[in-house]
Amino acid sequence: MKSRLSLRQELDDLRAEFETWRKGSMQVASPAPDETASTEPAGWDHQIAELNRLVQTMLDEAEETVTEHPVATVAGALALGIVIGRVTAK
Repeated sequence: MKSRLSLRQELDDLRAEFETWRKGSMQVASPAPDETASTEPAGWDHQIAELNRLVQTMLDEAEETVTEHPVATVAGALALGIVIGRVTAK
């Protein structure tokens, strides 16, 4: 499926761009040797990695669900759109 491959490629490109940006900002904003907050970035890195893993798992599950039940997915999106439209119209 072309859209699935292009979505994967776009996610990979965004990941690579984020990693490049993060490495660049860490080099610029590296703390002085006398600072004691050196354990915090490792915690943030771990949390970001965990968040990336969870998001990737959710995206994979969503892709599988849409592939298995395309009609139900479109019907659900339509129903949600109608509900949001009516709530915001008032």
